[in-house]
Amino acid sequence: MSGTFPGPAEPPERLVWTYAGFWWRVLAWLLDSVILALAGSLIGVLTGLRQVGIRFEPDSDPATAVSFAPALAQGVQFSMPNHLHVQNGGLSLVSLLLAIGYFVLLESSRWQATVGKRACRLRVTDLSGRRIGIGRALGRYGAKFVSAFVLCIGFLMVGWTRRSQGLHDLMADTLVMRLRPADAVFAFQPPPAR
Repeated sequence: MSGTFPGPAEPPERLVWTYAGFWWRVLAWLLDSVILALAGSLIGVLTGLRQVGIRFEPDSDPATAVSFAPALAQGVQFSMPNHLHVQNGGLSLVSLLLAIGYFVLLESSRWQATVGKRACRLRVTDLSGRRIGIGRALGRYGAKFVSAFVLCIGFLMVGWTRRSQGLHDLMADTLVMRLRPADAVFAFQPPPAR
């Protein structure tokens, strides 16, 4: 038996950047949500604070009753419409700052992606494909609240815009790109001239 090993059967695949589709972005968001939930829970355990949920309790009119069962906590409790009573609300601010730091710092880093985006081979860029700065990443994060404002239509726009941009991407002049094998990319072939 010889001491040499055969080389790879196929040459390494050639990769290209394309616009990231809606479902890849959803998968990345789910992964990031799990990471942030675990980090928030760990902070809650270490600090003794509880995660904030919301529970509406009507004063006397059952027609105004709306109930959101909080997943991890006692939650914010108040009676409609008379008063607001907050319990253990400290973690909501910590969770918000954690999420802002996570998205802004990672998307403006050399990775150009959060952990979830990186796992899905996604990258956030400016319109020229370059790395974005902290200011643009912060603006993009803030614009996500606008995307969520009306039934999350700003996020759904990823599915029908030419460059797969959500409203927050359009507002921040950013793109989300995905690394794919070149042979998997659909090349547009115009119909033959008649």
